[in-house]
Amino acid sequence: MLAELKWAWMVIGLTLAFMLQPLLAVASPVEAEVGGYVAAGVDHYGSFYDEDGERSTARGVLRNAKIELELALGKRWEAELDGSYKIEGDKKELDLGDAYLLYDGESRFEAQIGRFKEPFGLERLASYTSLNTSERSLVTSAFAPGRSIGVMAGQYRKRGTWSLGLFTDEPDGGSTHAITARLTRAPIRSENQTLHLGAAASYRDLGDSRFQIKDEGEVFSADNVIRSPRFEAGDAWLAGLEAAWLYHRLTLVAEAMAQSVRRTDGSRWQFGGAYLQAGVFLTDDRRYYSRGEFDWIEPRHRAGALELVARHSAVDLRDRNLGAEASVTLLGLAWYLGELFQLRLNYLMPDIRGNTLMAVPDGDAVTLRAVLRF
Repeated sequence: MLAELKWAWMVIGLTLAFMLQPLLAVASPVEAEVGGYVAAGVDHYGSFYDEDGERSTARGVLRNAKIELELALGKRWEAELDGSYKIEGDKKELDLGDAYLLYDGESRFEAQIGRFKEPFGLERLASYTSLNTSERSLVTSAFAPGRSIGVMAGQYRKRGTWSLGLFTDEPDGGSTHAITARLTRAPIRSENQTLHLGAAASYRDLGDSRFQIKDEGEVFSADNVIRSPRFEAGDAWLAGLEAAWLYHRLTLVAEAMAQSVRRTDGSRWQFGGAYLQAGVFLTDDRRYYSRGEFDWIEPRHRAGALELVARHSAVDLRDRNLGAEASVTLLGLAWYLGELFQLRLNYLMPDIRGNTLMAVPDGDAVTLRAVLRF
């Protein structure tokens, strides 16, 4: 049902865009821009990442082929519609991304309706082309909600932002209704230094749907080997804290997230996690920041920008002696050639405790991504 709704949004949006364009052209200028990106590469990993325990697996992946249509409808209105295509081994997926209408008001106030990311998590809100690793952290992937259908209002100033939204989605076996909010502050904001602080919270009515956190441990094509207990849940609370410090070539980022889930029998189950990430440019470049989020890199030299990255992320999905505790340590190198091309090479060292899918989970992973924006 949800997949049908997603594509219905896309068909309706495209139809309205073409039908309203002549009318809007008379009333106010309409500007259209088509863009997107392609991200592809190779994953190589050991038995830790394979539920069948294969000791060595290599897979070519189409991480995402995304096309975006952006419309500026006069001075105050904007719209975006995009779709993507992914290939994970034998699995192929065609998906709707953003599909929304946005009002840009006075004093940097914005109102938005449609399908878009919920305001939760610094790393989650960053676009894939703004990342310096092949995948987002284990913590973000496990806890931070992604795109949902809803309405949201917010204000986005240079030194602080707030956003509040109402959302709905359809997980396995039921429906989810959520209230999600985020608040950020940049007490230090200068050309060479930025200090970012943020907090987010979300209440989620799960409607007695089946609940389980499943994660592939920062390897896109791997199996979901890191898992929480599975049960039917009534509702859940999510909370997140985030901090980042940008100083010349250096970027430090930390986030912590916690989730409290109420089973249909009334018991409360607690899960959580955190990550710490550092990046340093070997070239005379730096990361950019605006509206409480990271932006993509703009290299200063024709040879591009080179960044070393290190990250440690850990999650505790274990309660009442059920579920797993896992961590992933990552070392990486990212090369940005102009604003349009990136290469990302990551080496990942995972660890898992508690319930596992195989007797001896072992083996590190290497991921390579090439990203081309257009």
